[in-house]
Amino acid sequence: MKRKNLYVADEKMLWEKLLAGDEDACTYIYRKYIEELFSYGMRFTSDRELVKDCIQDLFVKIYCNCPSLNHTENVRLYLFKALKNTMFNVFEKDKSLYQIDTIEPVFTVEYTIEDELIENETEQERRDKLNKAMETLTPHQREVIYYRYTKGLKINHICEIMEMNYQSVQNLLQRSIKKLRSALAEKKHHVLHIKRNISN
Repeated sequence: MKRKNLYVADEKMLWEKLLAGDEDACTYIYRKYIEELFSYGMRFTSDRELVKDCIQDLFVKIYCNCPSLNHTENVRLYLFKALKNTMFNVFEKDKSLYQIDTIEPVFTVEYTIEDELIENETEQERRDKLNKAMETLTPHQREVIYYRYTKGLKINHICEIMEMNYQSVQNLLQRSIKKLRSALAEKKHHVLHIKRNISN
């Protein structure tokens, strides 16, 4: 607990230095989160250069507007939300980055969700089945699963990023898990059916 509190204090102090115009603090935050932000941005689009440009634009805005930025104790969450907003502004200008059927930004992922969903199989088999099961989810469902299980964000933090109330996020998460389990169960049943036919 002490270590976590120390981490929060360090993050808050670092952000306070950035708000005061400390260039080193901005550089440190950039280097600390650049890889994670790039990975996050690639969940929405396959355009690597677009993601890089959005991250660069984000940090330029942060540094140029540091005196007017809000205080935060969770820099990671702040950056996630800010990058998402930056990318969505780009998406609004380029409809080709939207899925035609949902009119929502594409959110593609390779997930490492709870192992209990699929048991007694190799890591690669689990990953392949999960990826296929994920294709049955809507972009919003894939997004909430990513935040909760891949990034380990708390529900209230997910609410901030997705701009939804607490109950709505909980409901979305529960529906997503239920749909995932159903898809995985159907696939397992299909595989067992094929094996029976082969053995007969």
